[in-house]
Amino acid sequence: MKIKFTLKNKLFVAILCVLIFNVVLSAILGNTLFDELYTNDKINSLKNGVDSIKISYLSGNINKTVEEIIKYEAQNMTICIFSLNTETGIGEIEYFSRQRYFTLNPFNNEINLLAKRLYIENAFTELNNHKYYIKNAEIGSQDNNIIVLSGIKNNKYILMMTPKKFINDISYSAIKYSIFISVFSLIIVAIIMYFVAKKTTKPISRLQIVADKISNLNFSERCEISSDDEIGLLSHSINNMADKLQDYVERLKDDLISKEKTDKMTKQLIANVSHDFKTPLTLIMSYSEALIDMEDIDEDTKKDYLNIIINEGHKISEFVQELLKLSQIEGGLIKLEKSNFSINEIIEEIINKNSIIAKERNINVEKNIYSNCIVHADYFRIEQVFQNLYENAIKYCDLGGSLRVSTFIDNNKCKVAIFNTGMHIPDEDIENIFLSFYRADKSRKYTGSYGLGLAIVKVIMEMHNEKYGVKNVDNGVEFWFELENIEMNLELED
Repeated sequence: MKIKFTLKNKLFVAILCVLIFNVVLSAILGNTLFDELYTNDKINSLKNGVDSIKISYLSGNINKTVEEIIKYEAQNMTICIFSLNTETGIGEIEYFSRQRYFTLNPFNNEINLLAKRLYIENAFTELNNHKYYIKNAEIGSQDNNIIVLSGIKNNKYILMMTPKKFINDISYSAIKYSIFISVFSLIIVAIIMYFVAKKTTKPISRLQIVADKISNLNFSERCEISSDDEIGLLSHSINNMADKLQDYVERLKDDLISKEKTDKMTKQLIANVSHDFKTPLTLIMSYSEALIDMEDIDEDTKKDYLNIIINEGHKISEFVQELLKLSQIEGGLIKLEKSNFSINEIIEEIINKNSIIAKERNINVEKNIYSNCIVHADYFRIEQVFQNLYENAIKYCDLGGSLRVSTFIDNNKCKVAIFNTGMHIPDEDIENIFLSFYRADKSRKYTGSYGLGLAIVKVIMEMHNEKYGVKNVDNGVEFWFELENIEMNLELED
């Protein structure tokens, strides 16, 4: 899915809007509040100047008074110290910034007019109750000044004023340059934030690409974890999710393959069972019907027919017993009863038991057995394993061929190998040779086996958690299995 408005653009636009709002707000507040704030600040400066000059004047230190006056005059303030009889209206100037003298002189016209206006406004009367009289003239008015008037002593006053236009000019300049700086900062910060937003959202874009691939079951890529912040933690979580999903998908594939294989084996099982039952059942039914239909059958023929029926019945019984045996072992109904015993006992017993069959096929049986091979296992189940492997070797050994049983110790394991001469097992059949009802029919002639003997070997060895297998060797095939050897432990106990 293509994103029309990316997170990077959203983040950049959001920050840009905040910056623009900051510039607009600065301009609005500057026009509405800055002038008033600067005026109030100037009034406080005038009041502080009045107080400083009054203190110096009353102390009688003329030099200190002059220093204070010069300091405040440098701040574009006009200072006037004068005396005034508010009843007669007669007054004298002691000091006036524009004339710079400290002598008693009559009022000049400017101070005279200002004093009259202050008198009309009851400014001098107000000083009886307040420390200061403050006049903040509007722009365009006659005075156009901010004036602070305060009494010193005995009808002596100090007046400080500064032009209102000067304050407005400074306020306007401050607002103008403030807006200019804000706009300049807006441009610089916008450029910086664009690259910051791009760098910040780049890992998120990478996360989105990886997440899309994961959603399509493509687990080939992982998120790069380059930080310990929330994005880094999210990358780590996505990687973990991908690993777990990949594991689940692989397991699901294995389960599906296993199910498919199981279904195939089930069908094969039904086909094999049906085939193995069909021939003896057909013979039993055929000879049974013949006995019923043949009224004048002689005793010898009748006896032959009955023997065939009995033999075929035995085949079915043996087959059912093998099925039950395999089913019990696979179903866990049979538990292992392990003990310590010599594997040689089982080997000797099975070879002797099957000696007649080996002689009938003119097979030469050789033994290469380690003298003291003591194992820890279930005696009866291992006897089944060796019996099935030995019978299998006899069945598939060439007529007049050789069969060799070997035992040896390897890495504290007693390994038993059974070799028989004959044709090799095709590679595609070796991995399936231990499955139920499996026969390598292309390479080995069917000899009456039900295909369950090697499956029983497989289940018993897996119950013991021991290794087993088959391999093609020179001139034949070798089946093998191994068990835990305890000879060393027994010697230590002795």
